[in-house]
Amino acid sequence: MNSYAPYFLMAIIFILVICTVFFLRKQHVALKKVGFICWISLFFYFFIEYIIIRASIVPYSFFKQPMSDLGVTVCGKNTYILASYEICSPYHLLMNWTFTITGLVILIGSVGLHQFWPHKQQTRIATTLLITFGISYSISGIVPADLHFLWHTLSSFPGMIVQIPALLIIGTSIRKAKPKLALWTFFCSSVTTISLLLILLLPLFPEFPGGLLQRILYGSVYLWMTVTAVVLWRKEHINLEDKPSKYSSRKI
Repeated sequence: MNSYAPYFLMAIIFILVICTVFFLRKQHVALKKVGFICWISLFFYFFIEYIIIRASIVPYSFFKQPMSDLGVTVCGKNTYILASYEICSPYHLLMNWTFTITGLVILIGSVGLHQFWPHKQQTRIATTLLITFGISYSISGIVPADLHFLWHTLSSFPGMIVQIPALLIIGTSIRKAKPKLALWTFFCSSVTTISLLLILLLPLFPEFPGGLLQRILYGSVYLWMTVTAVVLWRKEHINLEDKPSKYSSRKI
């Protein structure tokens, strides 16, 4: 029998973090520093996933199987509607905690680093979409596929789409002030868009590597966030050294 206690704890932490970020959203300097750390830490996601894949008791296909399979809480076949194959992931709890924390890290970083984008309605929309991306990802860990497939799927679906317009908006808004970062943003948005389109074609072309495409879909956004945070941090560090007395942080 599954224990739901860890997932209730995930949900409580999820809500507490969101409330904390909301109440501290005016603390621009502190949120900025935390935002850098959060987005840069996304680099470590796939190292954790690699450890969990290696621990799988039955063969797991990195290329074919979705990431959610690593969070399935029971062993066997038909653990959820689309899983006719055998799954046994002994580190499923670690995987679901990783999903939940990754989503929160995305959310916190999106709020903390919003101040680096031009003050426009469009960039506020982009940040809202990235927050939605983080929330969607967290819920996929709080509700594993085998515990409630419908809610897991519905909560995961926005996270497959919203990052695309978010990156396009940000890239467009910074193309004059930060042309190289804008080009990097457009590149990552193209990669995640192509991955999504190929995933949508899976019913027609089941030979496509669905697991790999899903990882590219999310991984391209993680990589964008990691590189973007490093670029913004370096620019911030240079500004502080050049003009320490005139520096002031942007407000959200």
